[in-house]
Amino acid sequence: MIQRVDDFTRLSKLAADEHRLILLLISQHECPYCHLIKKEIIRPMILGGDFRDDILIRELFIDEGEIIRDFKGMKREAADFAHGYGVFVTPTLLFLGADGKELEEKMTGINTVEMYWYYLSQAIQAAIRKLPGKIK
Repeated sequence: MIQRVDDFTRLSKLAADEHRLILLLISQHECPYCHLIKKEIIRPMILGGDFRDDILIRELFIDEGEIIRDFKGMKREAADFAHGYGVFVTPTLLFLGADGKELEEKMTGINTVEMYWYYLSQAIQAAIRKLPGKIK
């Protein structure tokens, strides 16, 4: 349901062209909390059309052996890419501009599903306001 990303140069161009925020879910295949956040938060958000015109939702798996192309076009391990953002725990949500810079503080882990949507919504709105070229 969530589109995987393996080439951030293409994603960057799309985000810049459309003035959209990149909401990046850092996950692992066998992470029960990653499955929980997708089932209870991300999937309903996609189906409900929340922020449809403002964000690009992508998933990055950091399991061993996953290779991606970063924002500079360099091939590297996905885990190393995530570590560059200080991500060592899954699930983690990053709020990135088209240039790969964090626009809002990352959300790490998931405590209570009941309150998570509220905090996520607030973070998305704050990050969108920081997007260059976005009409506020």
